Amino acid sequence: MSDKLYDERTEFLLNNDNLYYNIAYLAWPIVIQSLLQVSVGTIDIKMVGSLGVDAISAVGTGRNVIMLIMVLVMAISTGTIAMVARSMGKGDKKSTSVSAGQSFFLCLLASVFMVPFGLLTNKMILQLLGVSDNVLFLAQQYMEVFFLSIPFFLLHFIAKAIFQGAGDTKTPLVIDIIMNIVNVVGNFIFIFGFWIFPEMGVMGAAIGTGISRLVGCILGWSALLSGRFVVHVQIEDIIRPNWKVSKQIVGIGIPAALQGLSRNISRFLLFAILARTIRADAAVPAYVIGTNLNQYALMPGLAIGTAAATLSGMNIGANKLERAEENGKVCAILGAALMGVIALTFVIFSTPFIKFFLDEANPDVIEIGKRFLIIIGISEPLHAVTITLSRTMQGAGYTKVPFWITFISWLLIRVTLAYILAIVFKLQSTGVWIGISVSTFISGLMSYYVFKQGKWKHVAIE
Repeated sequence: MSDKLYDERTEFLLNNDNLYYNIAYLAWPIVIQSLLQVSVGTIDIKMVGSLGVDAISAVGTGRNVIMLIMVLVMAISTGTIAMVARSMGKGDKKSTSVSAGQSFFLCLLASVFMVPFGLLTNKMILQLLGVSDNVLFLAQQYMEVFFLSIPFFLLHFIAKAIFQGAGDTKTPLVIDIIMNIVNVVGNFIFIFGFWIFPEMGVMGAAIGTGISRLVGCILGWSALLSGRFVVHVQIEDIIRPNWKVSKQIVGIGIPAALQGLSRNISRFLLFAILARTIRADAAVPAYVIGTNLNQYALMPGLAIGTAAATLSGMNIGANKLERAEENGKVCAILGAALMGVIALTFVIFSTPFIKFFLDEANPDVIEIGKRFLIIIGISEPLHAVTITLSRTMQGAGYTKVPFWITFISWLLIRVTLAYILAIVFKLQSTGVWIGISVSTFISGLMSYYVFKQGKWKHVAIE
């Protein structure tokens, strides 16, 4: 096979005039994929919810720590998508294989560091969140299993990023369907006990998830190595380090990782602020439930953002700069419309949605959770603008300025405003929700301004 070759999918994405169709073509499998992932997360919380409110808080606490760890994943995946998409846009199959192979190599290096570090610092990190002793004990069990499964977590995520960067969003969907079935079955077995397996509670939820990630990792990389899909990764490109390519992947990815770190530290600090409010026993589970519900509103925006990154990299690789910009605009419009509609739905039906997670009706959790959905829902269209335009710029390899936008709006403005409103002005959890919403508006406006400047279209990638 020639190293210089467009496949039919790439040719179509680069030349079809209906930009909305191109975005939908790439995004719909990711929406379903995200729906499955969030649904499984919902099922996890529902299952452990039968063990009590502390169990819900423990899983939510653990996931806040996991989001901090996602920064390393973001560093590799963002750089990989940009490199793979650019190579596909040029029709360079060999460069695509090298970029994908080096992402595998980088995942192994990251795992060597992350597994022992996570196990050694697990309890200390969780204690910083200020949760109760029982929640801490349960969360610690959950996170120990997660840290052991990090290699599978990273490799599955990166395999998905490679497919998406190459314009194939259907193969990761099939893999995720299988993976999520394994997750649900595994959670049921290990949370409640079945046959020879004892009841493990919150730890069981982590074990079921870890096994599903192992399955996803095996399926994803088997497909990439098989040569029967859009990207064929050669074994030598995995086992032979190419420091020049690895350096470019990391160079593109580090600002995106810092962007993710800013978001996740912000969530971490918001969680700590909520844990110190007067009705923390209700505010923390309300935040966990509200955030989980909000993931459904985020799904189309994130899916369209992934499509935006792929189309941006491909078009710039093919030297179609204006088409790359038009794709970004269309993605922002479509994402804002869809996320706004879903957020409105959650506002209208907030009570039954929140009650779904609670075995026994808790008026405080319902009240605080409803307020969360209403205040956050107002700013969701601007959140979509931030996601899609930021991903468009990242797909081009332009990651430094989007990082600074997130750092300023999420970490400085959001956390400061949330603390002042919640603690100083004693608005409690409502102050946190207002801080989140205001900072989302600011982030959206800043992202649009930088996107319109157009500097992102001229990033050089060798």
